[in-house]
Amino acid sequence: MSETTPTGNRAGAWALGLGIAGLLLLLAPVIGSMVAAVVVILLGTAVSASAVVLGVNGVLAYNRGRTATRYTAVLGIVLGAVGSFFWLLSLLGLVLGL
Repeated sequence: MSETTPTGNRAGAWALGLGIAGLLLLLAPVIGSMVAAVVVILLGTAVSASAVVLGVNGVLAYNRGRTATRYTAVLGIVLGAVGSFFWLLSLLGLVLGL
């Protein structure tokens, strides 16, 4: 049997993509409707938190030798954490009415 070598990091790639999407959602203008603002904030928070979770899974897969790269997972964690921080600030501002 031939043993295949691990390539790429699928979870890391998804984490990076979701981290970028979470940051881009911060730029979405929400004017007028409070319901739209709540939906965008909750969606952005979920996307950014998912980036962190998938990034951690990607790093763990790298440490176990199942994937060849780690950098996309680490970037996904960083972007997801930054996005989550700003989304939680916006959620707090929405709740407090700021």
